[in-house]
Amino acid sequence: MHPIDLAKPRIVAINDRGHNYTLTLAPITRKQWLKYFSSTVSISENQNGNTVSSFDSSGARLELVNEVLIDASGYKTGSGCAVTELNGWKSLIPSAHRLAAGSILISAERVQTPDDEPILLGFEAVKMDALWSWNGKDAMAKVTGLKHIFGAPTVEQQRRYNRDMSRSQVIGGSRTGKTRWLGAQATLVELYDELITAVEGYAVNGAELVDNNEIVERMDTYHKVVAAEALFTPATPAIEEADGE
Repeated sequence: MHPIDLAKPRIVAINDRGHNYTLTLAPITRKQWLKYFSSTVSISENQNGNTVSSFDSSGARLELVNEVLIDASGYKTGSGCAVTELNGWKSLIPSAHRLAAGSILISAERVQTPDDEPILLGFEAVKMDALWSWNGKDAMAKVTGLKHIFGAPTVEQQRRYNRDMSRSQVIGGSRTGKTRWLGAQATLVELYDELITAVEGYAVNGAELVDNNEIVERMDTYHKVVAAEALFTPATPAIEEADGE
């Protein structure tokens, strides 16, 4: 497995109507990720006695990609110049391509894989897979076997997560019955930084990421959120259903 190099730009490959395009994205800062999370809309409202929920991250993804997009190739320009030489070139990239790039940025997911060893008390490991960057040929490379190893959370840390996960804001007055859920991503980032002890599958400028302070500083914030959320999600108990008499 080739490690993810957190210091290098990510290249997203897109095939559209038989043509290949690439978008190059700068490493995303913690501030930019937190702005993305706060811009994602999750709303519940009462309509004729029923609760209707809506969720939209597309606007936040477009805004994030526009901030970190640094190059693009494969597109035709009228004058034959480089894409980046055009005025307002980022807005000229098809929104479908920018949304596709945004989807790649949030492609990390937890995976459950068999482990040869029982859980080591005092530590918890979260395994993840992620689409990260172009393979240099014809597709995006899927990185498997990413691992985040945490110290065991305290009761107070679990309380912080549970409390902040349920935060909400009433919009437009109580009579509208509209509630915006604020999310706990910022809290998860803080908890990740407090609990992380080691990672596997990540590098910075070609060097394996091993120093704890460097992990806190350089780890992709979205990966922090996915890993920490898994840490605070209850495990599924084994339940046997008895046959009825």
